[in-house]
Amino acid sequence: MRRTWLLLLIGALSNVAYASEYYRWVDENGTVHFSDARPEISIEMTFDVDILTQPNSGNVAAPSSPATPPIPPIPEAPALATRVTLLSPTNDATIRNNQGMINIELSTDLPLGKNQKVRALVDGKSQPSQQSLQLALNNVDRGSHTIKVQLLQDGKVIATTSSVTVFLHRAIQRKAPPKGKPTPR
Repeated sequence: MRRTWLLLLIGALSNVAYASEYYRWVDENGTVHFSDARPEISIEMTFDVDILTQPNSGNVAAPSSPATPPIPPIPEAPALATRVTLLSPTNDATIRNNQGMINIELSTDLPLGKNQKVRALVDGKSQPSQQSLQLALNNVDRGSHTIKVQLLQDGKVIATTSSVTVFLHRAIQRKAPPKGKPTPR
């Protein structure tokens, strides 16, 4: 209900504001009245209302835009490993493994990058490259072997360890003689 009266009052006042002349009076009860019609008894008062207009110039400047934030610098590429060290096996180590398995442990000066791998060379023959610092050589024949490891970046060798010699011992599994007929004496 209050909203309705408020809206009616605002609507009435907005129409009065557009009239060229308007009248205000207070009745004998103290109530204030507004109208565009002259009351029966009135005192005339004149008001000058100045309407401020902005001169229309042809040069209208757009509001200044906020300064663009500075572009952050491009981060440097992460540092990549440049050295590799063979931790295990040591030179002249004897390895006893019947499956012919040799485990290799490596360390690098920095972690391997996404385009870096390591590759073992056993007796000069390259093994598959991996992106791990722990390699496993499988089914290696018994005997003496030279091992060295290469650090690769995008397939190119950038560092190599020194060679180590290891001795792999595997138990010989002899086949049982074929069962046959006993020979007479």
